[in-house]
Amino acid sequence: MTTASSGIRRSLEDRIVLCADCDATRTLSLLISGNLVCSTCGSDNWMHVPMTANIKETFFIKGEVRVEEDLTVDGRVEGRIVLGDHNLWVAPHGEVNAVIHAKNVIIAGALIGKIPPTEMVEIRLSGSVEASIKCPGVVIPDGAKFNGSIETDAGSETTPTLCLQKTDSAGM
Repeated sequence: MTTASSGIRRSLEDRIVLCADCDATRTLSLLISGNLVCSTCGSDNWMHVPMTANIKETFFIKGEVRVEEDLTVDGRVEGRIVLGDHNLWVAPHGEVNAVIHAKNVIIAGALIGKIPPTEMVEIRLSGSVEASIKCPGVVIPDGAKFNGSIETDAGSETTPTLCLQKTDSAGM
């Protein structure tokens, strides 16, 4: 007899996730015990990253990338990324040198460029950013690499916030 939770587990099997131990996007495997683990290292320390468009690690794109859905960059992009009301995820191995137009930008890889008005920018601990950022919300954890400027948009409907998060690794 199949339960609802095992059905959910099977539907997540072979989905792409971010493995915290591998620090990369991976697929999940279903163990006999029913646990979902990283198919590469066997870790259960993963996070589902919904993505619809993906620039793989072996890709290098120079020019303008226009996508009408969320985008994950595992490879390299130089030029301009236009996502409109969608989200950009720069994966840990991703390298972007571009002007980015997206609703939200999450950076775990390397980014050099400009991020004109957007809703939120989050730089992960593994991220390295050299950019001019203009948005009402910026999240930079203690220890993340950032060089550039941040301008909060006082004219937006949301309250400007700058969150500098302490991490467990900071030892405080």
